[in-house]
Amino acid sequence: MSQPTYSLVFRGDLMPGYTAADVKANMARLFKAGPETIEKLFSGRPLAIKKGLGKVQAEQLQATLAKLGAQSSLKAEGEPAAPAPPPSPAPQVTESRTPPPPTQTDWSLAPMEGNLVKEHERAGKKAVQVDVAHLSLKPAEGNLVEESERSSRQPVSVQVPDWQLD
Repeated sequence: MSQPTYSLVFRGDLMPGYTAADVKANMARLFKAGPETIEKLFSGRPLAIKKGLGKVQAEQLQATLAKLGAQSSLKAEGEPAAPAPPPSPAPQVTESRTPPPPTQTDWSLAPMEGNLVKEHERAGKKAVQVDVAHLSLKPAEGNLVEESERSSRQPVSVQVPDWQLD
């Protein structure tokens, strides 16, 4: 029986503390690739960087990418992309129950650096110039409305009966 082979999968996720620009530059040096090729790696879709690797080779390449700031994952070749989990039986209630161990997922809480929209996807908007020469700031003391700006209203005369409650 032959040894299982692995693919190294990269989606564009970054290790904590790295910026997208630094990781792109590091990967361009590692793979000796141009900016267009490297930009395709950061599409957000899973992309197999290397296929047919042995377990040790795949782990070494994954460690190298991690040192460069790229978060990748290994996938055994020939395994389905996303197998459905088997239905779990109803939990049994016991007095002292320990929680199940945490499972590793492909999610990352690393901060997204850069823009989600590529430069060519952005609509070209021209900057709008707004004339603000007529605006001024007033010190924050007293009334903000000048007396000349106030509307003058005569006070309303109200007749209140002189009732007494006993």
